[in-house]
Amino acid sequence: MTIGRGLWTFVGALVVLLLVVSWSWSQSSGKMKTAAVVGKETISDAEWVAALKQKYGQQVLQDMINRKVVFQEAERQGITADPKMLEKELAQIRESYGSENDRDFEQALMRQAGTTIEALTQEITYQWLLRELATQEISVTEEQIQTFYNNNPERFTQPLQVRLWQIVVASKQEADVVVKELKQGANFQTLAKERSIDSLTAASGGDMGWISLEKSDLPDDAKAMLADLSKGKNSSPVKQDDQYVIYHVAERREAKQTAFDQVKDDLRREMAFAQVESLDTFMERLRESVGVEINGQMPH
Repeated sequence: MTIGRGLWTFVGALVVLLLVVSWSWSQSSGKMKTAAVVGKETISDAEWVAALKQKYGQQVLQDMINRKVVFQEAERQGITADPKMLEKELAQIRESYGSENDRDFEQALMRQAGTTIEALTQEITYQWLLRELATQEISVTEEQIQTFYNNNPERFTQPLQVRLWQIVVASKQEADVVVKELKQGANFQTLAKERSIDSLTAASGGDMGWISLEKSDLPDDAKAMLADLSKGKNSSPVKQDDQYVIYHVAERREAKQTAFDQVKDDLRREMAFAQVESLDTFMERLRESVGVEINGQMPH
């Protein structure tokens, strides 16, 4: 069970922070950079960051303050993030990006979210500590957790997932040729690089990443075929619009039910957090407790 949508809200703020830090560094180095050239005019880094500060400045500053407040209060109380939780969260996010190693994951994070594994780890830690602090005085019984678990079985069922490769061609004739070559021992990924016309996956040997068949937008006949296809096997050509696709099941994760004992601690935190009356009010109390000054004045 992941931290949720809030994580990616804060990743956006991290991107802005990275821009500000980058500009500050160039200023301190005496290097004024040009952000863009528009016809005969230029937009400097200074103008760019000034606009960012005007539009997002208060939001980002408040977020930076909140982070320091949460980390300081957690340290004062001796609360630390569970390393197993961090590892699990990162693994789930890495999986959603279809990355097999940290290098690929780092590149995908930077390309799609403008952040790093280190910054993401810090973000997950912050969210976890915030929840721990906010729910300290909220009690959730084992019976309540068990009832929620029993009433929401779909949340705790992992559907069948397959790691798919694909070769997309323009005609049935081409598809039949590919199938014949595969039966003769040709390497699937090599053929995908040479023959596939799918611009998104051809360069990676047809790698589509992990697909949850139930939730995918694959045609129903493809889903039915792939559900019965063993690891390491190739599908027959599947017609999709005006093209034909041959799939290869590189790996399978069978459908399974997550046991209550595996999720009860996460559920307890989630259910407790849902009872927090107002996170803004809690953060205001926390800021007052730690002590915060903005430009020589206490924040409102």
